[in-house]
This record gives sequence, structure tokens and C-alpha cells, in this order.
Amino acid sequence: MLLVAFFCTLSAFIMAIMGIVQRRQHLRLLAGVYIVYYLIALVAVFVTLPSKALFSLIILNVISGVGYLPFLAFSSPDVVIEAGENRPHVRSRNRGLNIAAGILGLLFLTSLFGAAQTKFGVKPVYNSLKIKTMKTAPLLDKDATPIAIAPKTVRNKMNKAMSAVPNTSYYKLGALQTQVVKGKTVYIAPVEFDGFWRWQRAKKSPGYFMIDATNVNAEPHFIKQPMKYTPSAYLFDDAQRVIYNRFPSWVQEGQPQLEIKDNGEPYFIQTVYKARGVSSRINYKSLHVAVLNAKTGETKLYSAAGAPKFINESIASSTAAEMNEIFGWYGNGFFNAHFNKTGVKDPNSNGTEDGVTPVVDKHGNISYFNDFTSPKTGADSTMGYSMINARTGTLTYYTGKNIGVMDSDGAKKIAEKEYVAQKWSATMPIMYNIDGTPTWVVSLLDSTGAFRSYAYIKAADQSVKAYATTASQALDQYRVQLASSGSTASSTTNSKTTKVSGTVERVVVIPNGDTQNVLFALKGQDTLWTIGTADYPKAVLMTTGDQVKITGRVNESAKTGTVEDYVNRTFK
Repeated sequence: MLLVAFFCTLSAFIMAIMGIVQRRQHLRLLAGVYIVYYLIALVAVFVTLPSKALFSLIILNVISGVGYLPFLAFSSPDVVIEAGENRPHVRSRNRGLNIAAGILGLLFLTSLFGAAQTKFGVKPVYNSLKIKTMKTAPLLDKDATPIAIAPKTVRNKMNKAMSAVPNTSYYKLGALQTQVVKGKTVYIAPVEFDGFWRWQRAKKSPGYFMIDATNVNAEPHFIKQPMKYTPSAYLFDDAQRVIYNRFPSWVQEGQPQLEIKDNGEPYFIQTVYKARGVSSRINYKSLHVAVLNAKTGETKLYSAAGAPKFINESIASSTAAEMNEIFGWYGNGFFNAHFNKTGVKDPNSNGTEDGVTPVVDKHGNISYFNDFTSPKTGADSTMGYSMINARTGTLTYYTGKNIGVMDSDGAKKIAEKEYVAQKWSATMPIMYNIDGTPTWVVSLLDSTGAFRSYAYIKAADQSVKAYATTASQALDQYRVQLASSGSTASSTTNSKTTKVSGTVERVVVIPNGDTQNVLFALKGQDTLWTIGTADYPKAVLMTTGDQVKITGRVNESAKTGTVEDYVNRTFK
């Protein structure tokens, strides 16, 4: 930190030397002013934590030099040049002042060049993204459970549970983090200090909260794990400052976030990168993560993908949101993004804190979800969506079948229409491939932030939707809706034609526009069959106990079938 402060005042130091050479009697004044400037720079570095990257040092030197230049000018005398017999006396200003001003001007121009590179040179940043394009959306298994509780709900529950923390008035709840601990998806949040004086008294944070992210009825538990180094601590206990002091040449992304081992040991991690040249442009292929032991202060640096296995999110969610912004807007350069807009895709914010939604797969890997729409005003169809691996930073873009279906904002509006009177709000929209059908899965919260229901909505047909308080119930009901609309078997590659006979055990008639669909199950079989009355009007008269013979297409994974030929042997 002292070294960074020295470089931040390097231009002032050079000016001081030049002034002293020209007029030694100003030594005390220039040296005193320089010491004051150095102390000011030291405080500024301590507070703002600028990286030791070239661009940062140039900017700070320009600022310090501009402030120091008037003092140098004041201390610089006029120099008398003796002329010849036929020439008058000539006065000139201090040569050192002119040289110092020239150096300062050069630094200023360099800083402008670096700023221009950062602002307009986005194509190299785009090229540093690790991009994969796929046409098939991820499948949602029947046993898979999406993250059930929205961050707002979790925060409300944890704030209510703060009474379990000793000396509660000293602390506040920190940032939420999704993580997989012992194979279970959870939210965690550190207990942070509520101000400088409370930090002075407590010295250590008592621990963190944890809650099951897949159970809407889960309650948070306080985990006692005293932490000396946290983001809300001060001076040299500040987690971000500790990481900065260890790795000052790395640019920090976002804020330190909590990650814990399976044994409960807490760590704070920080996404970092090396700036390009004299700019602050990021290189996504070389993202690293600094890992700080919250108890001992031990700090290590790893590549994002090479971090210890317990770290689920080497890539911060704020960094993932920036990656989506670069990917969607700047594939063809800065000026195209703001004028022609060829190939531009606008990422939706999804209503989440960082603009991305965490998704956990069956292997315990976390990715960040975000969908893209057209930059045209009023557009409500999705152009595709991305999944960013939270450890490797690989951005997988899903397109193809999803083009032309509604975007996440449209899905949230449809989900909310079902409960207008209750004023429930939709959040955390995620698109899955359910039985070959692009489907939005949305969580509904009441005005207090409490979870109320899942909504499963067919992305290409808003009339096909299902609501339930558990993911499994909503998924089952949605598959029934897909079957009744005749879309399931025909839309999936996991279907085959079969012939069966049997006794009707259960039957129900469901309206479908101007016609009706009959859903029935045969005794001893687990397939739910659908037949339309438009093709078979008498099917509406089917009842329990009827003997039927049918030919149809069956989706084995969903256990649903669509009837293509039907004979009721009992009712002819």
C-alpha cells in the first residue's frame, strides 16, 4: 500500500526535484508540500484500494500532479538571461516547471488513451469470453428441485432469526450467497458489523446463517464460527483490504463473498483479474479468485477453475452480469451496439439483485441464468438465454427452439395475472426443457416476501400453465396440461407409438378452447392418456370401468400419452 501511494505521487515527486534543482532555497517548502501530498495519497489508497495496474497509477499521478503544479509554479523564480550588447535582457520561466508540465501533459494524454481503450475497445473483451452455443435447453428431471426460496424471502427469514446472535445490536446481515454444502443447495449469509464502534467492541463476527434453498418451509440456522476478517470490519481486518494488500496488482471485481467448507469453516473469496495494457479492460479467459481464511487471514490465489472444490462460485454474480452485457451488446464492437445494433441481444435483469439467477444442476454445479430479448422497445420474445458456469466462466448460449417464445418479463406478468387480487409478485424466472418443451419456471411471493407458489408456463403458449406450492406437484400438473394440449408427445424426442388395451380406472374432462380433452388412466398402468373430443366426440362419455383399446404416442420420461386411435368396447 505504501508503494502504491508512492507511485500515485510520482509526478509530484519529479516536480519537486526539478524545483529544488532550480532554486535550493525552496527545498523545505517543496519537501513539506510533497510529504503532505504523500500522506493524502496514502489515505486515499487506503480508503479506495486502487490496483497497482498501470492505468490506475497513471490516473492517480495525473490527479496528484495537477494538485501539486501550482505549488511548484509559486516556488519557481524568473530566470534572467544576460543578452549581448545589442540585445535586451530576456526573462524566462523555470525550465523545470516547463518540463514538469510537459510530463504531466504526457501522463494526461496517456490516461485519455487508456480511458478511450476501456470505453470503446470492447471487441477484445468480447473475444476473451469462453462461449459455447447450443440448441437444446437443459432438461429438468422429475426429481430435480429448483431453488425454491427467493433472496428477498431468505433475507426476511434471516433478519427475523438475528435474535439468535449474541449481542444482536452489534451486527447486521451480510450479502446472500448460494452454495452447495454436503450435497445440499443452501443460502448462506455472514453476520456483519453494524458500524465502526460496534466493530471496535466486538472485534470478531460470531458466524453466519444457513438455510435450505429448496424447501419453502425451511428456517435459517445460525452457525457459530467466529470470523476476524469480514467485509464490514475496519482497518487491517477488512477482508477486501487484506486481499488487496496480498495482491495489489490485481483488479478486484465486486465484493468479497462468503463460501464455506463442508465442515463449516468460513472463507471470503474475491474475483480478480489483470488489466490489459494502459486500460482497465478485463480478460475473461484469465479470471482468478483470491481465497481468504476468515479466521486466520491466510490468503491464496487460484485460477477460477482451479480453486478448491468447496468453492462453488469463483466467478462473482456481478461479474457474470457483466459477461452477459458484453456478450449481448458488443460482439460486433462498440459503435455497432449503439447505432446499427446488428446481432445485439439485450440481457433481462430478471428482477434479481445482480441481474442473474443461480441454478444448481444434479451434480451440484452452479450456473448463472439470464435470458436475452431484442433491444427494440416493446419486444417481449426471448432470443435465447445463457448459462454461465460459476467456476470456469464458460458462457453457454441456448438458442434454436427458444427463438420466438416469450421472455422472462412476459413469463412473470403471466404468472402474476393468476393472483392479481392477492398482489403476488413473480421472481427468479428460469427456462427449462420439460419433455421437449421450453418452459418458464417462476416463483411467486406475497407482499411480505414469503414464497407462495411455483408457476410452470409453456414459453410458446401462455394458456398452458400450472401452479402448485411444491416443485414436484407443479411439474406433475404441468405435464398433465401439456398432455391435454396435445403438445407433450409430439414435441419430445423421447416418444414412441404403442398399442394397449385395458380397463379405465380414472377419467376427467378438461376444457380446451372450443373443445374438450379427456384425461384417463388404465388399471395397472402408470401412463396418463389424453384424447381430444374434436376427433372422438363420444370420448366425453367415457366412464370408470369401460374397456378400451387405444393406439398412441407415449412419452416414457413424463409417463404421458396422446391417443391417435381409440375404440371403447363397452360403449359403442
